[in-house]
Amino acid sequence: MGNRSQQTVIDYKAVKEVVKCYNTLDYGPKLRELLLMIYPKNNFNKCCKLELHRRLNDLILHSYDGEQVLKYELFKEFHNKNVVAAYEIKVKSSRVDFLTINGYTTSFEIKSNLDNLDKLVKQSVDYLSAFEFNNLVIHERHLKKCLDMIPANFGIITVDKDQHSFYRKPKFNQHLNPAVQLSLLTKKELLQCFSSANQEDILISNNTTTINDLFKLALKDRYRSRWEFIVEHRKDIMPIDIQFFFNKNIKPAHIYS
Repeated sequence: MGNRSQQTVIDYKAVKEVVKCYNTLDYGPKLRELLLMIYPKNNFNKCCKLELHRRLNDLILHSYDGEQVLKYELFKEFHNKNVVAAYEIKVKSSRVDFLTINGYTTSFEIKSNLDNLDKLVKQSVDYLSAFEFNNLVIHERHLKKCLDMIPANFGIITVDKDQHSFYRKPKFNQHLNPAVQLSLLTKKELLQCFSSANQEDILISNNTTTINDLFKLALKDRYRSRWEFIVEHRKDIMPIDIQFFFNKNIKPAHIYS
């Protein structure tokens, strides 16, 4: 299955259906069924669960250009850097795909070849309310259209196949909204950081810089163990499953065996 000559002739619509149906928790029979959608003449009966997962991940990684692949590329970019990172962070009515926290908060919104830009304007406004640096990770076909949709301080990273490049770097965001930042924290986090769970009192008692600094510390504390888990176990986690293990922190052997 792994050679490129096979991958060039497979049905892309079938690959999209496989991705739609695939679940990290699937058992052997379902995994074989998915592989047979692409390779109906193959016999996968002798493949163990780990091998079935590996084959499906290899297929998706090399034959699919949706956000799952780009989320793994972001993991590869940051797993060996001094950051805490997280997937799918809710901000107001949006949900940013990837966020890194070190001295700064830096967001990454993904718009793959399969995505549309319908929500992009709303999403960019929401992210500006919470994070210091913001990036749009887009397939090259979106570039021209997105330039008129996002703020000038957003960075733009274009991707195509196995390559990516910065169209422009992000600039520091001067429009943070401390009320929005506080709304992203739990009552427990507010108490730990500000000794109060009352957001109005916190806004009165603290300036924007203090709230932003403590907001970053709260996010680092929230996501550190989950991020460190997938970094520690990265050699045993299949690329397309990276977000699952970030969310669950289950040892890979318990899933793949």
